[in-house]
Amino acid sequence: MYQNWVFPNDKMQSTIKELLDALGCNLEADTVLDYIQNDPNYGNSTLTLKQANEYAQRLALKASNAKIFLKKYEDLKSRNTDNLADIVALFYKLVCEEKRSKISKPKVAPKPVLGDNKHQITKEDLPQIKDKLLKAVDESKKLVMKSFEEKEMKLRPNWYNSLELPTWQKDHPSMSWDFPKEPLPVIASLAGIPIASQENIIIDELLYIFSGIPGNYIVHQPVKDMYDPRQFVISEDLDDALKQIVQQMLPIASNYSIVRRFIEHCNMWSGQVLHALVAAIEILLKDYYTMIAQLETEHMSGSLNLQKLWYFVLPTMHTMQVLAAIVTSIGKSELRGGAVLTVLHDKTNMLMGDARAQEISLFLTERACRPYLCILDQWIHKGSITDPFQEFMIEDNELINKEELPVDYSADYWEKRYCIQRDRVPKFLEKFTDIILRTGKYLNVISQCGKSITKTNTEEIKYSLREQNYGAIIQKAYAFASKSLLELLLKEYDLMGRLKSVKNYFLMSQGDFIVQFMDATEQELSKKIDDIIPSKLESLLGLCLRLSAASHDPYNEDMRVELLPYDLQFQMFKILSIETEEEKEYKQNKDCPPLTGIEIFSFGMEVKWPVSLILNHKAIACYQMIFRHLFYCKHVERLLCRVWLYNKVVKRFSEARLYADAFALRQRMLSCIQHLQYYMCVEVIEPSWCQLIQSLDKVNNVDEVLERHNDFLESCLGDCMLMSPQLLKAVTTLCLVCVQFCTFIQEMHKYFVDAELNSMLGSTYDNTEYCENSVSTGCGTTTSGSADSFSRSVSRYGLRFTAALLSVLAIIERMARDNNTNKLLNISARLNFNTYYVKQLEKFCADDKFLESEKKTSS
Repeated sequence: MYQNWVFPNDKMQSTIKELLDALGCNLEADTVLDYIQNDPNYGNSTLTLKQANEYAQRLALKASNAKIFLKKYEDLKSRNTDNLADIVALFYKLVCEEKRSKISKPKVAPKPVLGDNKHQITKEDLPQIKDKLLKAVDESKKLVMKSFEEKEMKLRPNWYNSLELPTWQKDHPSMSWDFPKEPLPVIASLAGIPIASQENIIIDELLYIFSGIPGNYIVHQPVKDMYDPRQFVISEDLDDALKQIVQQMLPIASNYSIVRRFIEHCNMWSGQVLHALVAAIEILLKDYYTMIAQLETEHMSGSLNLQKLWYFVLPTMHTMQVLAAIVTSIGKSELRGGAVLTVLHDKTNMLMGDARAQEISLFLTERACRPYLCILDQWIHKGSITDPFQEFMIEDNELINKEELPVDYSADYWEKRYCIQRDRVPKFLEKFTDIILRTGKYLNVISQCGKSITKTNTEEIKYSLREQNYGAIIQKAYAFASKSLLELLLKEYDLMGRLKSVKNYFLMSQGDFIVQFMDATEQELSKKIDDIIPSKLESLLGLCLRLSAASHDPYNEDMRVELLPYDLQFQMFKILSIETEEEKEYKQNKDCPPLTGIEIFSFGMEVKWPVSLILNHKAIACYQMIFRHLFYCKHVERLLCRVWLYNKVVKRFSEARLYADAFALRQRMLSCIQHLQYYMCVEVIEPSWCQLIQSLDKVNNVDEVLERHNDFLESCLGDCMLMSPQLLKAVTTLCLVCVQFCTFIQEMHKYFVDAELNSMLGSTYDNTEYCENSVSTGCGTTTSGSADSFSRSVSRYGLRFTAALLSVLAIIERMARDNNTNKLLNISARLNFNTYYVKQLEKFCADDKFLESEKKTSS
């Protein structure tokens, strides 16, 4: 059967055992060997190396630790283990069959355990009942221990699973310094022994009991819960007077047992704070053991009686009681890290009236705080965290490589990389939590910029009941870190220069550049989104930057072109509807007409670290929204100015009076758009910018810079009418009416010229084709009917413009009244034209003839 296996049986067993250990499944080596012995066809397969690797990869997915299994497989493969492919394939087959058998195994109804069909219990059934109950109890214990171990596994760090730790407490329970778990009976009798001899025996017995060693005349009882007080049974033959004294001293052994259980329950994954606390308790227990040794020496010399023993252990009883109370409150709540320090701090303050107890609690707290305060010291002085057990109040969500950072990492860095875990904050540091967080963040940014942190005279933080002792150190570290990072941003990385560059481009302060850019890209931006060539826009942007005054800007090379897939109104509506009932309504409409370049165009800017903390992705998005609003208004103004040029040509015509209404409407629109731009640029952006610059001269840290900058952006977005969906929609409608009117006038310009030429040439001019065109469009001007049609078209645009303007004014007045803001009232005063236009609106609406003609035209 083994003719295909070239290695002996012991070597085969060793290979199978190594793979099974790495796999971590329920299979056993004997099961695999039995399968091989019972299957005569096994070992005859011809698996290729590729197939074997595939089986290994599939097995790794089912292993408890895939990396360990694959590493073991590669190790065996490198040692040229014979028939390794067949073994791996067999493992995969057995694992799949085991899983399939568990799934397909039918559930069988439980059979009656005892007696006949009527389940009557007899004396003969009692042993069987006892066995069944004991077995059920053992199974329930296993389930409880399994759930407890699973809970422990969640608290362990990731690297814990790769360690092979000894299970000496389970394998060798006698190594414990606590009493055995099994109850013991009183195995000796004191009957007939004189009282003096009983006293000597009991003293010797008590010294053993104080050390956690079971005695013969005083025996311990098992505890239900880990931190329950332990009870003891005293021999009934002991004299009543001696028994009473013994009972008074037994709480020492009970409290010692609680402390010992707490110490042995703390494993390596319990955390540095609990390790330090256990080490401090061990120091106190060392004195306790010394006292017991001295009492034993005194007893062996024959000079110790029970009264003396009670006198000597009385102070120790109080100490052990304090220790037991502390470890019980920590152990029952399963606390770790900063939560342990909070309990110790509260306990120390509560023991203010008991000097000895407070001294013990203060000693434990000071020792337990050392590793935690060491992490804190490294954080506030170096900006790094070494916290392998996740105990520190600040959690570092670190990315592996800085080159793999996402685009919006700078925006999330300040808020998400370092976050405070409130349950890990010790109570005595709650007051300084925010300062501690900011201090380390500042230093971390400095170190990520490649700058060394050189700070002299760093004081070590030590625990104290007085907050001033470590509060002063934290304040000094915070002042140093905030000053260092602020100087780095303002001086070395020229934050103010960056902000001025952003203002020049996004807030359109660089006037000559904006004009040149709009002139150069007008043709390209007038195309549909699918017809635009982004590389051409990039080239034109670079050309305009070099030919304008922006060429002196040291950051002009960071500018780029962005074509967003949505217009400004949709973008703002979607942002404002986040986490509201209307969020689902603002989705891109696939049936809407394609957008033009003007509607989707925006500037972009590449900002490097650490300036990207301030000019992050969110801040640039806010600047882009303001820019798109200003850019579109500038575009509308340019269209209206072009109409003004057309009007200058028409004014020289003989029938120029026919176009007077169009001239007036164009002027109203132009004045309205210019007032809008003036309000946003001069009355909103410029004062807010000056206020920002003044406030940045007084800031003390980067958080204040972020706060002032965010306030500036929010102020500009709100006062520029971008934060109100109704107002933004009304302003957009107003601009749209202006754009449509400009398009109408541009289309009519050729008819203006043709009409004037026709009037100059007289009746000899063949105007048949023109008349047909003018009648078909309703825009001709040669006849009284066509002139009337043109006038009504202009009147219609005037009606729409006035209605849109009144809608804007109504929303502004309502918002100004509700929010008590004065800036919106300024634009309301500027846009509030003569009431003549309002009356004209009412006149047109009440004119029945006009309405009838509109119906005929539409039909």
